[in-house]
Amino acid sequence: MAKRRKSLADQVPTEIFWSIFNKLSFIDLLQAKAVCSSWNLAAEEFVSKMPWLMLPSKKEVEEGDGAFVNNNGYNGFFNLCENRVYNLKTTPMEFRESCCIGSSNGWLQIKIHLPSVDYLLGLKKMERNEDGEYELDYLKKNQRFFFKVCGKQQVRECFIQKAILSGKPDCNENFGVVLLCNNREEIAYHQRGYNSWTVIDVSHPPYRDIICHKNHLYALSDNNSIEVWDLGGRDYVGRIVNKSDIVLPFPDKSHTKGNSLRGFGTSKFYLVESCDDLLLIVRFIGDYVDFDGTLLTEWDLLTETCTQPKICPYRTCFFHVYKLDFDELKWVEVESLNDRALFLGGNQSVSVSVQSFPNCETNSIYFTDDCWEKMEEDYNYGGHDTGIYNIKDESFKPIYEFSSDKIQPPPCWIIPSAMLESQLGQCVASLPGCN
Repeated sequence: MAKRRKSLADQVPTEIFWSIFNKLSFIDLLQAKAVCSSWNLAAEEFVSKMPWLMLPSKKEVEEGDGAFVNNNGYNGFFNLCENRVYNLKTTPMEFRESCCIGSSNGWLQIKIHLPSVDYLLGLKKMERNEDGEYELDYLKKNQRFFFKVCGKQQVRECFIQKAILSGKPDCNENFGVVLLCNNREEIAYHQRGYNSWTVIDVSHPPYRDIICHKNHLYALSDNNSIEVWDLGGRDYVGRIVNKSDIVLPFPDKSHTKGNSLRGFGTSKFYLVESCDDLLLIVRFIGDYVDFDGTLLTEWDLLTETCTQPKICPYRTCFFHVYKLDFDELKWVEVESLNDRALFLGGNQSVSVSVQSFPNCETNSIYFTDDCWEKMEEDYNYGGHDTGIYNIKDESFKPIYEFSSDKIQPPPCWIIPSAMLESQLGQCVASLPGCN
């Protein structure tokens, strides 16, 4: 049997591949992957899995007056490695009408068909007008509510706060979708192969965050306990049946700091998997923060000589990082992430090694605005609270800047799959009517 003749591309030494591919942009790498199987395999290692920032149209954000932002859509992707924005030639309808409720396991380009969430959320009616605003009719705890007009982020805040996958669909046929929903009071689970949502039996709602870690679902409660469900323990209808509680004392440092700043802001909490550890991130957000970083109260915005209140939007002021000690059942402060960087926001929080990604700053937290309850309080700001926080010196720097503080829809982290090609699709889970 005759041997297959090697192509010219197949004969190029591996070390030459590496020296060339190491200098190519993301788009050039995708084109190189299409040349032949050997190039595809070699370029695969260079296609960045570092989180990208999904952005709204810069033109719509900066030319808008902040009052009519509900028709704005996602239009581009900011590649941190290259410090470059890739804009879509045409914005898919899903990106224009969507309210992104999560990015998990790198999945943005494949549409996963999910059961309707209307019954789960108590939705009776949801209609969208030409200005992008919604009319809602829904049931909540046996009470009926009507909202004549509200924006996309208000819909998101009320119904689904976060959506994550339990695994990567491309290598795990038993993956599921988990929703933190109904004002963080409920957690719903959909297992592939079933045609409905299961409301998980919970003990300590509401919940601050959820994450899947080693085939278990972890939920951080407002009372600082963690509920754990074994995703492998399901009955014949897909319900999760094995559950345990971890009761933890809240870290003294964050408790003391929070008390000292009471009346100036709020805290948000994130669970992150990093090098097989489970991390807790505490993020303090000042309600009103001056341009020099000074924390203010609402009364500080008014003066006797000024009839117009001072505009000071909310901003992140600091982070605390802890690691869960499973043996001692306590949070242990992490003073350095070493070569890791964390990415927090409305997405499933992730940790990456900076050695794999040029331009990624070590020992840093990259964050986006997920303060949904504040996002539509003012026409002048919302979606703006993004940045890079250095844990060692507690300094901040911007990631990507708009000239406006009203950024809708808010930027969101995604991790592009190595199989990402020219067409980008939609998010893994979505609200009815606003995707």
